[in-house]
Amino acid sequence: MRVVTVPIKDEQTVLVRGVVVGQDIPEFRLAEAERARLLAGEQKLRALAEEANRLKDEFLAVISHELRTPVNAIVGWTTMLRSGKADQQLFDKGLEVIQRNALLQSKMIEELLDVSRIVAGKIILDNQLLEMASTIDDAVSSIRPVADAKHITIFTDIHPDVGRLIGDANRLQQVVGNLLSNSVKFTPDGGHITVTASRVGDEIELSVRDSGTGIEAAFLPHVFERFRQAGAKARSEGGLGLGLAIVRHLVELHGGSVTAHSEGIGLGAVFTVRFPSAEVDG
Repeated sequence: MRVVTVPIKDEQTVLVRGVVVGQDIPEFRLAEAERARLLAGEQKLRALAEEANRLKDEFLAVISHELRTPVNAIVGWTTMLRSGKADQQLFDKGLEVIQRNALLQSKMIEELLDVSRIVAGKIILDNQLLEMASTIDDAVSSIRPVADAKHITIFTDIHPDVGRLIGDANRLQQVVGNLLSNSVKFTPDGGHITVTASRVGDEIELSVRDSGTGIEAAFLPHVFERFRQAGAKARSEGGLGLGLAIVRHLVELHGGSVTAHSEGIGLGAVFTVRFPSAEVDG
């Protein structure tokens, strides 16, 4: 508000003092604009909080389902084998199912623990000077049996001069392994995956390209976010959907970056990772 004092004459021409009270229009408009800005910010924060709660609820539902599935298989087959009615062939099959589901559950639990460590900032790297080519080869070898079961061919094109980097061998293998597992999961039987690695300037560039189901353009910005994968309809193929979120964090801990690209549904996807090279030119 603005207060203005002005001189006023009465009928006897005696000068008296009067007060006129008015509104400072520019300041009023600024105040209104600030209130509108604060309200919009509050509404945005509320919407983000509601979305986060929704995604967490979906994630908890996925956890319940995904952890219960292997438990049911293990309990069911264990009950059958303990009944003593299984022949040797059925007994061997039962052990195979129990082992596969136990490993699956162990992997999911480890992913949950990794996410907990990420949130708490408790992941510590055991950094060493590593050959990138051997790290990739180890990851490909570990995932190849799963790919073979789906008749998926994995091609590798590792440049001879891809070089070395400073990093944690186990965590780097986890990065490549998670990318490959993701591609195998979303590539149909008979498809193919191509892994390439080369030196680009002072960086090592690794890419994993698949002929899988692809990613919707609207979902690409969220593909590395925690909880997002679990609620994504386009790539709802089971699992907790934490693998790519873990990839991004581990890559960033190594000073690198990771991106995803897809031309759309049914057109596959390519994930590209860049790490600082430990090689010195000249």
